[in-house]
Parts: sequence; structure tokens; C-alpha cells
Amino acid sequence: MDRFEILNEPTGTYSIFDRFTELPATVGGRTFIGLYRHEVPLALLAAMDAFRPGAGSMPPSLTMLGCWRQRNGLKDRQLDGLQA
Repeated sequence: MDRFEILNEPTGTYSIFDRFTELPATVGGRTFIGLYRHEVPLALLAAMDAFRPGAGSMPPSLTMLGCWRQRNGLKDRQLDGLQA
């Protein structure tokens, strides 16, 4: 549960932020911002399940980067013979 932080917004609603990406948690195309208090527990469980180790989830920012690289014809490459 340390990965996610529940924030009380000034409007009286809640958001769930992913501390790893520093972005609102997103699961199944739904971004967890503007939640009412009764929605928070289920949203948190969904986020925890989607990002549990071994679930194969990739942070949204990395997914977008991969799509951007693909659209622009960029491929992973090795520089100066160095390998990661």
C-alpha cells in the first residue's frame, strides 16, 4: 500500500496517486481523480491489484513513451558497444 497515496482534494473529493510515477493512478482507462469517499476503497484495491508484482503492468508514462518511440520510428539501440 506504500506505492499509492490517497489525497483529499480542495473540492472535497479524493485522488489516488502512484508514488512511483508521481501521476494519478490509472487502471483500465480510468484515472482515479475526483473520487467520492465511498469510491476510494474499491479504486485503491483495483490499483493495488493492477500494479502488484508479477501482474505485468507497466506504468502509464512508460507505455506512452513506448508508443511515441514506435510512432516516430525510434528503436532501442546500443551506443558505443555498451550494453545495459
